[in-house]
Amino acid sequence: MHLADRLDLPEPYRARAYRGREDHLAMTAVLAAYREVLGEQQVPTVEELDIGYAHLDDCDPETDVYVLEHGAGDVVGYGRASFEDLEHEGRNVRDCIVFAPTMPDHLHRPLFDAAVAGQEAHMRMWAAGVDDARFRAYASHPGPGLPATGEAAWLEDHGYVATEWEASLVRPDLDDIPDRSLPDGVELRPVTTDQIRTVLEAHFEAFRGEWDFKEATENDYAEMIDDPYRDESLWKIAWAGDTVVGQVKSYIRTDENAERGSLRGYTENIAVHHDWRNRGIAGALLAMSLRELRDRGMTEASLGVDTNNPGGAFQLYTGLGFELEAYSAVYTRPVG
Repeated sequence: MHLADRLDLPEPYRARAYRGREDHLAMTAVLAAYREVLGEQQVPTVEELDIGYAHLDDCDPETDVYVLEHGAGDVVGYGRASFEDLEHEGRNVRDCIVFAPTMPDHLHRPLFDAAVAGQEAHMRMWAAGVDDARFRAYASHPGPGLPATGEAAWLEDHGYVATEWEASLVRPDLDDIPDRSLPDGVELRPVTTDQIRTVLEAHFEAFRGEWDFKEATENDYAEMIDDPYRDESLWKIAWAGDTVVGQVKSYIRTDENAERGSLRGYTENIAVHHDWRNRGIAGALLAMSLRELRDRGMTEASLGVDTNNPGGAFQLYTGLGFELEAYSAVYTRPVG
């Protein structure tokens, strides 16, 4: 059964099957507007959707993706049901992910409830026979300890609980970047093409033990390699012998900067080898990355962080001059 057929939508909305890349322009506009409401930094592009939908795991676009139309056929949203098998707190967990970005003018409760109910009903087939399965969704939130608003409050009405917190941080200038050194035995090396797979393998392995860790697939590698903003000349990769022990894989979204009239770079994809943590590697690489962005003409930097990161990443980044811009919450509830 197609996901679109499971939605009990209020008039005059209707859901139809996804038509492939011809839908990506309209879907990109929806996602951009939706992200702006959520306080997220990055403006999506059609090319990114092309690449992302070409490398989907555990989601069949022919049955698990719908496009939401209003009135005469205006695209005002879409939905995608998918799942991830995680290693979470020493157990195997299947997260069934609710995702329904919607144009802000159409983001109201009856439509939201229909999207959540329809996606949950569709994904129950993936939870059948799985001992530990959850529904998972994301929503903008005022912050830990504060009452939920908007979609976050609606999710709580559906029985979801905020289990993780993510924050968008920005460094509003690239002045006074501190000097931080790599520890003895660790060196920075420029990235060669034949090293990219090794760096990405180290990236994925560094997140083993995090709440959302899953084994990387070939689609995961392909999506990162095909990323249109990948620029390894910006990467700061630390090595100890033949082992990648730390990395910051920065990038610059030139089209986004042109649209916004900004000069922002992203110091993202920060990872440190488990055996090399708490030695100052992440701080040193991040400081180097900030200077690199400044030397490339950028005037600000941004990154996202899990505020519950056991390595104290949130405190490290704010200590390097990053400021909180927005919170979002990861919501889950057991599949009952």
